[in-house]
Amino acid sequence: MPPMSTPPLKSVLLSLRTALTRFALVGVSPIVAFYVAFRLWGPVNGMVAGTVTATVALLIQASRTRRFDPIGIVPIAAVLIQGGVGIAFQSVDLYLAAPALEMALWGAVLLGSVALGRPIVMLAASELNLLPATARRTPAMVRAFSTVTLVWGVVSFVKAATRLSLLAALPLEVFLVTNTVVITGINVLLLSFSVWYPLRVTRKNPALVEPATSPAPLRS
Repeated sequence: MPPMSTPPLKSVLLSLRTALTRFALVGVSPIVAFYVAFRLWGPVNGMVAGTVTATVALLIQASRTRRFDPIGIVPIAAVLIQGGVGIAFQSVDLYLAAPALEMALWGAVLLGSVALGRPIVMLAASELNLLPATARRTPAMVRAFSTVTLVWGVVSFVKAATRLSLLAALPLEVFLVTNTVVITGINVLLLSFSVWYPLRVTRKNPALVEPATSPAPLRS
């Protein structure tokens, strides 16, 4: 059986583009919808517009990826709770602060998945086809994805604290722009690291992801 090779650069870039497109759909479009409706019709309508846009974007993403498990459904529930709380209390600050709680919860889930030996980032690698399935199951790759998942977990808490700090310190318009730019930059760095680190492991130790070969039968 021939050795398994790491994916070409074109495949990696395509996977990154797919991930960034998903982020733009889910992360940026609700902010635009919220701000436009907020300026045109007031805060409550802004929160409704942002909630509806985020929910539709997440449903489209879940439908495209056929992901109707907790990883696909929980963000939809979180968006609905965020919108419901903000609208119920008619508080834009509460509406904009709620994602920080979601980030912190995801951080806890990510760290917990590593503790259970089932790093969540491995699921993302499976979706994006960054490595062959047999390679992802090797001990070396499990350790690599555990490291990546730990980084995502810790950075989730950093993003939550950053969002709350910016919200407390900046006017609305400045907050929306600054938070989007900062969080997007962090996510780009995380995605790049998530691709680079496992591929670095495979290239540094190619034998770890090559299937074991059976010895040739002895000829009589």
